[in-house]
Amino acid sequence: MEIEWMRENMETEQVIAAKPSQITVETEAALPGGLREEARVLYADAAASVSGGEWTGGRITADGKVIFHVLYAQGDMDRVRALETSADFAHALTVEDGGGAPGAARIRPRAEVVSVSAKAFNGRLLLKALLSLTAEAAAPRTVNCIQSAAEEGGVQRLDQTVTVERTVGEGEGQTLLREEFSLSDVLQITETLYAAAQAQVEDILGGADGRATVTGTIRLEAWHASDMPGRPLVNTRHTMPFEQAVNLSGALGDALTARSEVRDVAVLSQENEDGSRVMRAEVQLYSEITAVGTGEETILRDVFTTQGDAVSTQTETISYRSGTVNEQSDAPVRTVMILEGGAPRVKTALSGFVRPILTAARSENGQLTAEGVMELTLIYLTDDSDAVLSAQAETPFRAAFATAAGPEDHLQLTAGEVELSALTGDRVEFRCQVRLSAEGVRQSTVAVITQAETAPAPAQEKGISLYYVQPGEGVWDIAKRYRTPLSEIKALNPQLPDQPPAGTAVITYQR
Repeated sequence: MEIEWMRENMETEQVIAAKPSQITVETEAALPGGLREEARVLYADAAASVSGGEWTGGRITADGKVIFHVLYAQGDMDRVRALETSADFAHALTVEDGGGAPGAARIRPRAEVVSVSAKAFNGRLLLKALLSLTAEAAAPRTVNCIQSAAEEGGVQRLDQTVTVERTVGEGEGQTLLREEFSLSDVLQITETLYAAAQAQVEDILGGADGRATVTGTIRLEAWHASDMPGRPLVNTRHTMPFEQAVNLSGALGDALTARSEVRDVAVLSQENEDGSRVMRAEVQLYSEITAVGTGEETILRDVFTTQGDAVSTQTETISYRSGTVNEQSDAPVRTVMILEGGAPRVKTALSGFVRPILTAARSENGQLTAEGVMELTLIYLTDDSDAVLSAQAETPFRAAFATAAGPEDHLQLTAGEVELSALTGDRVEFRCQVRLSAEGVRQSTVAVITQAETAPAPAQEKGISLYYVQPGEGVWDIAKRYRTPLSEIKALNPQLPDQPPAGTAVITYQR
């Protein structure tokens, strides 16, 4: 018996992850006042961005920058000041399997700020940021396998169909957005100190010219020095729509995903001739768009013969990309800060900052529950003086997000729109919106037949047999065991399901 084996190349995408790592980035900056002036840090923030990645010797090296922002008081302790500085970093992450770089690999490192600290010492600020680094590499992979078998008779085939996703196009771009906002006279703003911003992707459009456009909204929050009695620090919130076009290398595919992040924010306020005040903002926006192609591959799962020579096969289990996660979801969170014993009591809560740190996550029924710790910073006034004070605390939190993302995805939490309520002199309630950004790929495995050959089959007894199904066996396995056509097994056992329970009696007939 001569069987014609038909082979094909199965095009998949291999995703290789690096082991997560944490690094500390440190720098310092000179304060503008004298060395002997008292200086007090009120709040320190940092934003990290990765400018590139490279695969070298089983490691992915990530390069990037951390931009620090500090609110502080110096000399005149009832006046809030601001300082900005930056520091570069480079770190090598070990790849999970330690192998060499696959051809045409796309390297995607990420950096997330876990915590920030700042200390005033001898007229300088000593700054430290703890970063969490992750990275992955995605590369096309071709697997040559047997797709089908053809013969005049006696061949039983079991096919399988898998849905495979592959990156077919990608592009990135950076743009500088400018916007002007009116500031209320009631706030009596004298200077704009600092701003933070987050980008939310709302839509992605593909064009016939090989370009894709991502649109969305930037939520910007700014903090200002003020002459308002009892309010030396005020904050305002603004939104900026954005639209960014990116050239794609490759095709538009069947679906587009995008990631947009704010890499830097610069703000400045000034008074107009008519006495009104405006704030000018410049936002550096980075966007990355990926085009995903989806296809169905039908390949041979198993094969046997019912007459003549028997078939033996060699299989290989391969992993392939079967899905994509790219989602954002918001959830309200409420918690209470309790000041340490002996701390000055709160008269006026001026501003609050929240940094959520994720420690555990679980998903069930289309909902992801995140648990962790919130780093809280409160800037406030007390009854004793006009000096601006700050307090820090950590509280546990739990938030539920409506999303299909899971713990295996890259999950990032940010917080904004913080509202404060002073419950007592030592207790302040924080209310905020926590945003979950989830990115990831789903990987599945499949066994493919890479080699097949025929050899003389051992003799079999003919006649009717009664076989009892073993655990994990299906009708196909029984037919293969007795080299009997699948249709005959089902004809002799018309009520038999494809996966019968263990112990089920099955009638077979060998001619």
